[in-house]
Amino acid sequence: MDLKPRVLAIDRFVAIYNAALAGLWAAYAGRVPHAVWLALAHAAAVALPALLRRAPAPLSPPLRTLRELYPVIWLAGFWPELGLLQQLRIPPTFDQQIAALDLALFGIHGSHVNLVWMQRMPYLWLSEPMHFAYWAYYLLIGLPPLALMLLGRTAALRDLVFRLMLTYLTCYAIYLVYPVYGPGLTLPRYAGPLNDGFFHRLVASALGAGDSPGSAFPSSHVAGAVTIAYACSRWLPPRIATLLWLEAIGVLVSTVYTQNHFPVDALAGCAGAWLLQVAVAGPLARWLGEGSTVPAPVLPLFAPTPVAAGAGSDR
Repeated sequence: MDLKPRVLAIDRFVAIYNAALAGLWAAYAGRVPHAVWLALAHAAAVALPALLRRAPAPLSPPLRTLRELYPVIWLAGFWPELGLLQQLRIPPTFDQQIAALDLALFGIHGSHVNLVWMQRMPYLWLSEPMHFAYWAYYLLIGLPPLALMLLGRTAALRDLVFRLMLTYLTCYAIYLVYPVYGPGLTLPRYAGPLNDGFFHRLVASALGAGDSPGSAFPSSHVAGAVTIAYACSRWLPPRIATLLWLEAIGVLVSTVYTQNHFPVDALAGCAGAWLLQVAVAGPLARWLGEGSTVPAPVLPLFAPTPVAAGAGSDR
């Protein structure tokens, strides 16, 4: 099914982010050779909505898949790009302020929760589920969009992708102006028998392969997990939505236990994602869509009753 309009709110939203990054890289064109090329790449991407408007209809299956999922694919470039910009700009970080806030709100005898939790509860039966929940976040990002694409749930997929990109790109914009390295890079980490756990090693490998300094506050892991659970609960049966919410809660808790974030980082990610989904996503989609609405849930045959939509839902 080919849904109208051909150019969607997500296309314009990603184009705005690309335009901002094009200008940012252009400002550093004289400092590093790759700045010019990245500025040109982002400037070219700004034209994507115009190209989509002229694309033939219907698209071939491979092009249609790419058309629906390209914003999520962009994340694979946007995320490491944050690290490149931080290294180039070397802005002052706000770790001291965030650490002080965390101590004031959640401190335990003058120390951070994430510094003492694993030390006081060094149990493999706790550590491995916590690290699994943190690692499963990566599956949570990719599997729901792919599943909706394979099931032909175009309206649900577009709603999920828009909400996901709204959350992530908002977090990324915050990181560019308010960088925080977080406890994972600034404070001592646990060293002991738990480091030999299977999922502990998986998490360490994943972070070593793709972390971006300066992206600790708010936690985009928590924000993304909450967004996926929220969006999918609008379209999927309650039993599946419940599993996604359990994983989102697992990410929120485990990101502190695994010493990757302060509690204040995790709660800021949760609250920020909730605010964006409830109060921002609907109005922004309508504004970027030039009066068009984000499609309301079209339930599959196995869901006999509508899923209740909260404030800011699509109408």
